[in-house]
Amino acid sequence: MQQSAKKILVYGAGAIGSVLTVRLTLAGHQVSVIARGENYHVISQEGIHLEDLTGHHHIRPYRVVSDVSELEPQDYIFIATKFHALAEITPQLKALLHDDTVIVPLMNGIPFWYFYGIEHSSERTYIKSLDPNAQLSTQFPLKNLIGSVVFITAQLLQPGKVKSINPYLLIFGEPDHQLSNRLKQLVELFVDTNIEARPVETIRDQIWTKVMANLSSNPLSVVANTSLDQIYSHPYLHPISRAITQEVRQVAACYGARITIDPTTFLKLGTEMGATYTSMWYDYQKKHRLELESIADAVFELAEVYGCEMPMTRCIYDLTQFLSTQSLKQEGAVS
Repeated sequence: MQQSAKKILVYGAGAIGSVLTVRLTLAGHQVSVIARGENYHVISQEGIHLEDLTGHHHIRPYRVVSDVSELEPQDYIFIATKFHALAEITPQLKALLHDDTVIVPLMNGIPFWYFYGIEHSSERTYIKSLDPNAQLSTQFPLKNLIGSVVFITAQLLQPGKVKSINPYLLIFGEPDHQLSNRLKQLVELFVDTNIEARPVETIRDQIWTKVMANLSSNPLSVVANTSLDQIYSHPYLHPISRAITQEVRQVAACYGARITIDPTTFLKLGTEMGATYTSMWYDYQKKHRLELESIADAVFELAEVYGCEMPMTRCIYDLTQFLSTQSLKQEGAVS
């Protein structure tokens, strides 16, 4: 069966889900989308508009649905939602699976499945801050999962309209570190999409690299109300972001992960992202709940196991939580 005949589902039509849907569709794939609310109505009627480095593109997904009951089992499922939606999504996945379905969560931070598929010295099997009742660890179809790290910056201008000003990179890896046939086939899916898809053996190394990027930029972008170039280069902010990267590196090392990029190069690359704002900054501006569980809470939990202190990270995190709580109270979203 050719890749173009595969049944592909993108679960979520935010910025990342929309970019993925457009690029896969332009490469000739038939992509279905699960969208909700205004996103569903706009995309159903008008499709998705994407402006990126290759120009302006307009596509209509193969199918746009609001409920999994409208779909048959899929070959590939890309979950492009915030982490806190995963508990609701997980029970719905069973109806979308066949034996060889591949599920790829496209989420920031430490994944709930971090300890799945590897031998480790501790008896930890799940991360409490991500999965307090072990619901995900016991109900999510882990045998179908391939891990990912997403290096895509995009802005949802309004439902059905997305803009991106940077190149796209997706890194994929098996939880058990095998370069499997299904991993190879997943990467082949992205031929001609203008998204670089890279298979790796050590996906957790890449996860920690992205966690370092997220923790050193996302909360600070909210606190300082600024963009990536300022976070990594401004004389008042550069020492803060650098300290956070060092704290994350220490925790990563405790779990045997190797962040290969050196601190100076990392900060330089962050500066070169230009006047790009983080997804957390956009969520804060829209008074949405911030994605702090997987980006920060899980890291603090893992750090505590080895007695790793993260004073700078904790300080910026606490300030972010305060600002977010105050903002949500003003909206009446929390009591």
